[in-house]
Amino acid sequence: MKKEFYRRNLPHYQPIGGTFFVTFNLADAIPKRVLDEWAKEFEIQKKSIQLFSQNFDEDLDKLIKLDFAKRDKYLDAANQGESWLKNDELALVVSESLHFWDKRTIDLFCFCIMSNHVHVVFRLLDNFEVKTPKYLDEVMHSIKRFSAKKCNEVLGKTGQFWQYESYDRLIRNDDERFRIIQYVVNNPVKAGLVIKPFEWKWTYLAESFKNIIG
Repeated sequence: MKKEFYRRNLPHYQPIGGTFFVTFNLADAIPKRVLDEWAKEFEIQKKSIQLFSQNFDEDLDKLIKLDFAKRDKYLDAANQGESWLKNDELALVVSESLHFWDKRTIDLFCFCIMSNHVHVVFRLLDNFEVKTPKYLDEVMHSIKRFSAKKCNEVLGKTGQFWQYESYDRLIRNDDERFRIIQYVVNNPVKAGLVIKPFEWKWTYLAESFKNIIG
C-alpha cells in the first residue's frame, strides 16, 4: 500500500489532493561532492534547531527554504554539466511529459524549463476526480522516466538523465501558491535570461491563473 510519507535522502510528504512545488534537475547539474556537502550542512543545522529552537517547525521551514535557495542559485548559474535542456527538442520532450499527465493524474498550474532544471507546480487529483489517484513519487517517476528515455534517444546516449531525487514542497495555502507560481514564472528573469517572464519560450501558466499572475 502506498504511503503519504516516504524518504530517500530527503523526507517527502505527499497527500493525495495536495498541491506541490517540485524542482528536478539533470544528473550532472550538481556534483555529488557538492550535494553531499550540502546534506551534511543541512543535518548539522537541523540538529541545532532540534536542540535549541523554541519554534521548531518555523525554524525548520526557514532552513528548508534556505537550502532550496542555495540549490536554485547554483542551478541558475549553470556552471556544471551539459545543460541539455537548452536544446529545444529536449525541452519540448519535457514539456510534453508534463502536459501528458495534466487532468489524468495532476492539475498542472505552471512550469518553467531552464537549461539544467525544471520547476513545476501542480495538484494531485484525488479519488473524486480520477479512478486511481497517484502519489507524488509515482507521478514524478513517470514524468522523469518517460522524458529521460525520449531525451536519451534524441541524444543517442544511455544512462542517467535526471538526478534521482527531486526537491518538493507541499504548498499549504493560496497565498503560498501565488508566491511560488510567481517565483516559477519569473525564474528566467531572475537568472538574467529575459526581461519579462513570458518572453521565455519554456514557461507555461494555466489559463485559470493568467488573470492574477503577471
